[in-house]
Amino acid sequence: MINGRRTVGLFLSGITGDLQKGLCKALYNSARENGYDVLFMNFVGIIGADYADYADHEEKLLDVIPFDRLDGAVFDNNSTLVPNVRRKIHQRLLECKCPVIAIGDPCDDFVQIHFNNSDGIAEMVRHFTDHHGLDRIGYMSGPKDHPDAQERLRAFRDAMREKGLPEDGAGVYFGDFWYNKGEDAADFFFGRCETRPQAIICGNDFMAISLVDALAARGINCPQDVYITGFDDVEEARVHVPPISTVHRDEKRVAKAVFEIFNDHCNGSSLTDENGKKLHVVLPTDNIYSVSCGCETPAKNEELQDKNAAFHKNVSMLYYIYDTEAAMLEMNRVSEIEQMKDTFARYSRNIGSYSKFFLLAYADEHGRHSYETEMAHPTKKVYPAVWIDQTGSSVRPDGCISTDQFIPADTSPEPYCYYISHIHFGDHCFGYSAIMMDSDEPFNDFYNLWTVNIAISLETLLQRNIVRSLVADLEVQSTHDRLTGMLNRRGFEESSNRVFRQLLSDRENVLTAVMIDMDRLKYINDMFGHGEGDLAIKAVGNAILSSCGEGDISGRTGGDEFYIIISGKDEEYARGITGQVRKKLAEHNKKSKKVYDIDVSCGIYSAKIGSHAGVEEFLRASDEIMYVEKRRKHAQRNN
Repeated sequence: MINGRRTVGLFLSGITGDLQKGLCKALYNSARENGYDVLFMNFVGIIGADYADYADHEEKLLDVIPFDRLDGAVFDNNSTLVPNVRRKIHQRLLECKCPVIAIGDPCDDFVQIHFNNSDGIAEMVRHFTDHHGLDRIGYMSGPKDHPDAQERLRAFRDAMREKGLPEDGAGVYFGDFWYNKGEDAADFFFGRCETRPQAIICGNDFMAISLVDALAARGINCPQDVYITGFDDVEEARVHVPPISTVHRDEKRVAKAVFEIFNDHCNGSSLTDENGKKLHVVLPTDNIYSVSCGCETPAKNEELQDKNAAFHKNVSMLYYIYDTEAAMLEMNRVSEIEQMKDTFARYSRNIGSYSKFFLLAYADEHGRHSYETEMAHPTKKVYPAVWIDQTGSSVRPDGCISTDQFIPADTSPEPYCYYISHIHFGDHCFGYSAIMMDSDEPFNDFYNLWTVNIAISLETLLQRNIVRSLVADLEVQSTHDRLTGMLNRRGFEESSNRVFRQLLSDRENVLTAVMIDMDRLKYINDMFGHGEGDLAIKAVGNAILSSCGEGDISGRTGGDEFYIIISGKDEEYARGITGQVRKKLAEHNKKSKKVYDIDVSCGIYSAKIGSHAGVEEFLRASDEIMYVEKRRKHAQRNN
């Protein structure tokens, strides 16, 4: 449990796709009906045609997910997941104590739920042979090595043999489950095949659309000249002209079966069958016969309605793109993490209606955040760097929260649903985002653009912070002594002159200068080496720093010379400091057991600002007093 309620983790890729979107909606609604909180782990996968660098680092999200607190897990292990991520999710779920359900490709390690895809393809073959009386049927398959493509092609060949027809019919063409092979498929079926097909069954809707459009460009129209069908019932197939006949897989059946299994398990039911194998639930599909197979002729107004809806969708898309462009420009101007919230809140209307958005940035053991210092791996704590809660039900922590808690505490009595995305740039890990939508509709494609844009902005902010840190380090180096960590001559002069200018408002103000000179440094260097001399200098510096009070300015201005400037306090206060310095050095000498002792000579000059022209006059006066003591000590040693 997380936040005190039963929690299910769902591991998916391509959430914005039509099929995954329907699955998310169904699981969301079924989870709420059954009183479960839901965490959708969103893996973007490969960006564009082949940019895999982003996907290669998404698996690091698995290092912070509290698997041991999940009451159930659903793994859509389809091929949209990058193989490396898919394999690591599989391995982590194998270690889970909660029930795990696989709803993608066949997987004997977990309880399985999948649709009987074979029946949908076989029924489409029987529809063409029995209803339309056809015998020249071609098939456009997905990739040869894809499990879904293999299953559907096998079903096509079995059904063709069942009808006494050649198993490859009018020809089998291997496509890509996408739009890219329509032109070549059109050449294959209507140029390279010996028999011109009367109908072509496609392994999914995207390939069917691409084939219909490629044939139309050649003057071969569907359904007048050839029947074409798809599979999956995606939105693009429904609004296409002509609408595509297809096979529908009802995601609500999946969601219902998922939570029936979880609930049965909570009530003591086994996750295995009588043979000791993991449960295997097979769900039916539904064939939809529409215009592309000649079974339905849409009214003209319906077609216009489709086009009108598409027009309004395109207009909205343009505005969404404008917002994205503006957001990208604004995000690249972010110089402080607080600005990111304002930019997100202003431009994020293009992702859909949401009620909460949190950016949880990794924090190390020193309290540094991932946008301040480089992190190659997630940490055990996260900081709410961006906090948008329009409901007020989430409690913003004062500081960091543990990744065992994972998401902010929620006081709402209603089950919640978050979509989780890892935020990273190359191997730099920044954290993860959690978004709660207002309805059962998941976010759209623009949200993935936002997560990538946030990652880029955080990388820019990180580099700026690194530069700031370097500049600060250089500033410290230019004003501080490397050996002792005290102010060097430049730093001491700047600080002491600033104090002097502040005191000039009242010429009655008292300023005290202390000169401390280390005794016999040359002797230590000559007899024991400069390494020993450096240790002795550091001992004096430490004694001075630990003896000075708040507001006192101390520095090492030369090899063995140290100064202290004290504002508003007299000589008695300064003698207290020099007394402490000598006491600490005596303690150091006793502990170090060196053959030489470290000692210092001191000069103190205290006076009202009066007619003094500057700090230099106070320092010269303290020098002279110090040299009196030094000469006295030298004379004592010689006697």
